[in-house]
Amino acid sequence: MKQLKSILLLGTILAAQVITTKTLAQEVKKDSIVPSQKNAITLMQSICGAGNITQEKGKIVCKKCPLFTSYNDGTATLTSVVYGSFTKAGSREALVDLGGCEPHAGNWGGSVLLRRTNNGWSRIRYEQGLRSNSCLKISNKTGRDSLVCEVSYMGQGYFSQRLDKLEIGSTKTSSTKILSVGSNTASCRPPFYDVEIKDFALRNTNQDKRADLVVKLTEAREAKGITRSSDDQCEPQLPKPKLHQLTFLYNGQSFRATPATAKLIKQLEP
Repeated sequence: MKQLKSILLLGTILAAQVITTKTLAQEVKKDSIVPSQKNAITLMQSICGAGNITQEKGKIVCKKCPLFTSYNDGTATLTSVVYGSFTKAGSREALVDLGGCEPHAGNWGGSVLLRRTNNGWSRIRYEQGLRSNSCLKISNKTGRDSLVCEVSYMGQGYFSQRLDKLEIGSTKTSSTKILSVGSNTASCRPPFYDVEIKDFALRNTNQDKRADLVVKLTEAREAKGITRSSDDQCEPQLPKPKLHQLTFLYNGQSFRATPATAKLIKQLEP
């Protein structure tokens, strides 16, 4: 009976994490947007091919996975798009988050970089595993647009979240970690902890005319000395979470944690 209870609890925790993450993504306004149906069709024609798109449940999809993805069968869904000048100042580009056509190891999708010319949108490249459905756009000193994106992974009961600064180039993407947190509440391996990114925004905090990164997250950790029977290893006993605000100053090229934030990060990162 104890074992059945633990299995049911594990399933509940996993479902709760998925629902929470999905709800948060819908509520938080980012530069990753869902385009109009007309624009979505135009973008996907450049990705899937003109005869390879359809509509499913209100979303524009490739009827068959593009040849440049890992799968031959299945469909690919346009999740979001970020418009900007990523590879050089003044360029008209779009980074499309494509869900599907990749395995778990490929983060269930990737991103396609498109460039606008007089002949319409053309595909520059595709990057497996790069998910761009929750990103903020910020200009750097060269006039190019950089991205701050939230990425998350789930494996063996561990849920991890990161904020990365991305430089999208014509041939590769450079990624710099800003923050990494996580949760082990579905792992059945106590002691349990749950640190989650709830929101991130760009705001000028030090009056230098540059937008800095402000992150809100919650932290909950089990108290020391909790005793469990061998049948209770999957039952977290977490307190009410604490709310933290972290600030990363932007100099036009990179982000730097304030002293208070740097001190807190040492306690938060798994």
